Amino acid sequence: MNFHDKKEIPPKYIYLFLALICFILLFFSVIFESRFSPLKAVTSAIITPMQSGINEVGTSIYNRVTNTKEKEVLLSENKELQAKLDEYSAQIKVYEQESYELNRLQELLKLQEQYTDFRTVGARVIATDSTNWFSTFVIDKGKDDGVQVGCNILAGNGLAGIVTEVGTNYSKVRAIIDDNSSVSASISGTETLCTVTGDLSSIKEGYINIGYINKSDTIEEGAELVTSHVSSKFLPGILIGYITEVEMDANNLTKSAKCIPVVDFNNLQEVLVVLDLKADYHTDSVNKNIYDNITNTEETSENNTSEGNSEDLPSTEEGTDRTEENTDEEDTRETSQPQEEGSSEGGSSEESSSEEGSSSEETP
Repeated sequence: MNFHDKKEIPPKYIYLFLALICFILLFFSVIFESRFSPLKAVTSAIITPMQSGINEVGTSIYNRVTNTKEKEVLLSENKELQAKLDEYSAQIKVYEQESYELNRLQELLKLQEQYTDFRTVGARVIATDSTNWFSTFVIDKGKDDGVQVGCNILAGNGLAGIVTEVGTNYSKVRAIIDDNSSVSASISGTETLCTVTGDLSSIKEGYINIGYINKSDTIEEGAELVTSHVSSKFLPGILIGYITEVEMDANNLTKSAKCIPVVDFNNLQEVLVVLDLKADYHTDSVNKNIYDNITNTEETSENNTSEGNSEDLPSTEEGTDRTEENTDEEDTRETSQPQEEGSSEGGSSEESSSEEGSSSEETP
């Protein structure tokens, strides 16, 4: 038998036939509901599990499709939100940095207000040495800004260091914690003098060393330590730190102590450069710890010149008067001397003439 000779029934007729059977069964189930109840129970027992399974599969597929679409939407929204969050985070960081910098500048301004007698300029630290401490560092101000070698550097609440080298637009600074640093200091409100020496090994523990304190001086814990009037490089009255742990030295002649600096040498970003040098100051004879206002070198020289000229005038006149008096006395002496010489000569001539006369008189 040749299977190719069979006629194939189109699928649509099969669908129509099945639909017709279903319709007939549905019709008889409604008309003869009581008679088809056993059959209905059998079909329900068979079809209901299949239907519930199909429903679960359909629901699962629908949920997955819906979840996939929602996931794609959520992922897209998440990317947008993440981009906005990154942008806002970057802005927040900028604001935080600006706020932090503003706080530092406000502290620097407060420090400037504490030393209003000084001419100052702000500077930024642009380089430091290889250590974690700012024992030596470079700032972005130089000769063009009026900075000179010997200018004091302030930071935090007090003294940070001194300028050791100056370029056109930069300067090198040696901090007071450097091993080569030595500052003549005094205890605020007293006449006690001492010396603050830098020590990088000590600053790691949070202090710098103080030495050469007179053993008879009474030092209170927490006393303020300021730059001394006898210092040749540092301006007077600048806060250095607070004294702690005062001990008697082994020689039993001096005391030593520790100083907690007011400057955070682990983090320096902005500093205040004092443009005035110690040479521009002169002490007040009444109180050595109080200094007069700044006197520029040119003004000082001009004042000294004018004062010198005014003082020289009376002395010149007096000298002239004295010279004239001396000249008159010398002229008088010179005039009197020839007269005395003339009188002596006249006397000798008179004596000779009298002798001649006597001889002539004796001759006849």
